[in-house]
Amino acid sequence: MASFNVVFGVLVIMAIGAVMARDVDAIKGNNCETKMTLHCVNEVFASIFKTGIVTDNCCIELIRLGQFCHDALIKKTLQNHLFKNNDTLVILSRGAQVWNKCILVNKDVSPSPTPY
Repeated sequence: MASFNVVFGVLVIMAIGAVMARDVDAIKGNNCETKMTLHCVNEVFASIFKTGIVTDNCCIELIRLGQFCHDALIKKTLQNHLFKNNDTLVILSRGAQVWNKCILVNKDVSPSPTPY
């Protein structure tokens, strides 16, 4: 019976490691960490994890980054021990609010189609 518990424990640890590696690989595979200027990364981060607003220019960069990267980077940040005391639901809600605001900004500044 003890050997079953050891094998089960090892499988659980391997499964957790595989899930975490997959998340990191997805972020790197989509170049999520390199698609925005540092200024805009800081602005978006501050608006989600602290208090602040995202300018229209940074909203455009965020929309170009894509929702997958936006969500993945928020979740990755929440896994960092420095942010363990943050209320996850509040942070995810702020992230969604920033994303939705930026979608509206992006629609407002998108060029209109040329009439034929």
